[in-house]
Amino acid sequence: MLKKVGLLIAATVLSASALADVPKDKPTMKFASTPIPERVPAAHQVFPYRSRERVVVIVVDPIVCGQEPKNARFWIKGNKIAVAYDLTPAPAGRHHPCTAHSTFDLQNIPDQDFSVEFHDGKEVRTAHMMRCPNTAPEGDIWDCMVPKP
Repeated sequence: MLKKVGLLIAATVLSASALADVPKDKPTMKFASTPIPERVPAAHQVFPYRSRERVVVIVVDPIVCGQEPKNARFWIKGNKIAVAYDLTPAPAGRHHPCTAHSTFDLQNIPDQDFSVEFHDGKEVRTAHMMRCPNTAPEGDIWDCMVPKP
C-alpha cells in the first residue's frame, strides 16, 4: 500500500514539475528603439538572449537619420521566433546614416530550441542560441542562453 502511495506521489510530483516549465500565459512583447547617429554596420546584427521564459532580441539596423521603427511584431512558428518592424520613410533630402538599436522583449516563451530571425522587409537575418558558458551541466538549459558565435 505504501509503495502504491509513494509511486502515486512521485508521478504527481513529476507531472507537476514537467508542467511547471510550460508558460501559463500567451507570449507577449514589449518593444523599444533608439536611433543613434553613428557609422552603420555593413549589415543588420541580431543578438538573442534567453533567461527562463524571457527572450530578449537586440537588433542593430542601419537606417537613414529620421526613420523610425513602427508596427513592431513577433511570431513563433515551429522552432523559429521571428521579429520584425516597418520603417517610416526617410525624410526628403536626408541621407545621413544612423543606426536603430531596437529591443524586442518577449515573455512567456516555451522551453524549446529556437533560432531567431529578424525580417527587414528585404532579407531575413538569423541568429542561433547556445547554453550560457557558465551554466552548470545539471542546470536547466533554458535558464540561460546567449547568441551562438
